[in-house]
Amino acid sequence: MPKVTTLLVGFDSAWTPKNEGSIVAVLGTRDGTFTELGRPAMVSFTLAEQLILGWQAEHSPSATIVLLDQPTIVKNAKGQRPVENIVASSVGRRLGGVQPSNTGRTNMFGTNAPVWHFLDRFGGPASPLAPLTDTQVFETYPVLTLIALNWTLPRDTQCKDRLPKYNPARTKSFLLDDWKYVCENTSRALAERGLAELSAWLDTAGRKSFPNKHDQDGVDACICLLVALYMIEPKECVMIGTQDAGYMVVPYGAELCTELESRCHQTGRRPAEWLHPFIYRNPMLSD
Repeated sequence: MPKVTTLLVGFDSAWTPKNEGSIVAVLGTRDGTFTELGRPAMVSFTLAEQLILGWQAEHSPSATIVLLDQPTIVKNAKGQRPVENIVASSVGRRLGGVQPSNTGRTNMFGTNAPVWHFLDRFGGPASPLAPLTDTQVFETYPVLTLIALNWTLPRDTQCKDRLPKYNPARTKSFLLDDWKYVCENTSRALAERGLAELSAWLDTAGRKSFPNKHDQDGVDACICLLVALYMIEPKECVMIGTQDAGYMVVPYGAELCTELESRCHQTGRRPAEWLHPFIYRNPMLSD
């Protein structure tokens, strides 16, 4: 009997045609073990597509899950998507910001934006509430994952915690200790799953005195991969938003979901329509 495997991919895309992001992947088996497929690699959308197709050709996985850090459903011509409006409160109270997505940002979400070709190549934006079939791409958001996992830091003011300031490109706000904190937490989470090479890569990145944006892209790709691992293990996750207007998938966090439910009420939305806790089921890995 052939070995049943699932290819798990974390892809921190660059959003625009000219920039590069980072991608990383592992191969999961039904017994809960994983095979690493290398360290995070700098990629364009085209190269990311080629790598995924190459992994699929080489390893013949029964299914593929891609967790993408970029909006996969954008129908509004201006402003924020509803999901961004919902999560912005939780991000903002921790001193972060949510970048608005709309088709008016043509290089990111216009008709010819590279994300649409990438999605079309792999079946379009999938629903995390539907059974896994073939290749599925889901939108995630590393910043919200940090909140869900309580990977935040204390503050001295009224807000009890804040997001780590770990983006080296933001030279005025970047904090090296925050960078180390995110690397250490991500390394520990992957080491717990037997991913020694990726854990070591994160440990090395965390010791850098002058990390750069590509280093951070690699860390975010690992956080995207961690969401895929949560889904396949399976652990409880939450889909925020809708398949029609756009959504994000992150690990379930009780405090986060309480905040998001409150935000729904504040904005005149029914929480049951916009917040969907779920445990992902992969029928290909079940008896």
